[in-house]
Amino acid sequence: MNAFDLAYEHDSALHVVREWIEATLDEYRSQAVPVSDFDFPRLQKVLPPDLLSRVKVVVVPGDVPLPPLDSMGFPEFTRMGSRAAAGVTYEDTFFVNNRCRTESLCFHELIHVLQWARLGTDHFLVAYGTGLIQLGYRNCPLERMAFSLQAKLSLKTLPEDVVSWVYEKTDAVWDRVTSFLNEGSRQRAVIG
Repeated sequence: MNAFDLAYEHDSALHVVREWIEATLDEYRSQAVPVSDFDFPRLQKVLPPDLLSRVKVVVVPGDVPLPPLDSMGFPEFTRMGSRAAAGVTYEDTFFVNNRCRTESLCFHELIHVLQWARLGTDHFLVAYGTGLIQLGYRNCPLERMAFSLQAKLSLKTLPEDVVSWVYEKTDAVWDRVTSFLNEGSRQRAVIG
């Protein structure tokens, strides 16, 4: 199945994922603390203070919570759900495994928070899923952006305004996704 067919077929099933995300955020709400509570001096230099005080992090002792996508009707993502993740982001909250709680990982997840904020939940999920199907985890455009900036944080070569840069690049990712989906829709109309 290609990414267009996946997005078209599962568009109506996004509500199941949204409900799981909301239930998970509710379940962990009492454990969530602002990123600003952590002593991460580089983050304080490169990201706005209001972002660091608004975004929440949940440190978990084991695996971060991942949606059971295969049982939600997304068997295409079974491999993704079976891999151990050090961190995962849902909207304005991210989860990190206690053994992996580093400034670098938190920065990576903060990039995803910015992407969620720019795209909104449904568009983020469609863009992320399309990228996974087309290119795999490491080359998914939203992941590639986060990994690239994570490396730039270590090298101290970040763009001057990280938030604006992420928004601009996220807009470009969404433009490519919508173009791809629109082309697939046109092809489906011609065939069907």
